[in-house]
Amino acid sequence: MAPPPQNIHLYDTAGRDASEMIELLFWLDEFNPSALHLFLPRKFPGEKCNEVADTSVYYHDNDSWPAHAPVCMWFDYGVLNDFLKEWVVRMDELKSGEITKDEYFEWKINWPQTCDGCGKYEPKKQWRSVKFELSET
Repeated sequence: MAPPPQNIHLYDTAGRDASEMIELLFWLDEFNPSALHLFLPRKFPGEKCNEVADTSVYYHDNDSWPAHAPVCMWFDYGVLNDFLKEWVVRMDELKSGEITKDEYFEWKINWPQTCDGCGKYEPKKQWRSVKFELSET
């Protein structure tokens, strides 16, 4: 592992490859060891989620998942969790057609000014199209 960069920023990833991204996560773990958690989920053994009584994280072996079992990561770091939750919301909005690819891209490239706390407050920078803004009023 190379020595840590002087200023570690997870958002400064332009031009980085996968190994450099992993190194950033390594250094995050080094400087804040209780913030990053990795685990492997278990393949779901049945058809219904309530068929299993334990608290393990399961995944279904179907076309929605990668060919190999996924690796899961969670952060015990409040503000980072909040940002990731909002990202999940934006990904879901894109998948459902609620926002366009252009809006999704606009949200990402202007982040964090486009954060709205998952709808809790107005973002500092508007990123949704005028059509959406008018339909909400």
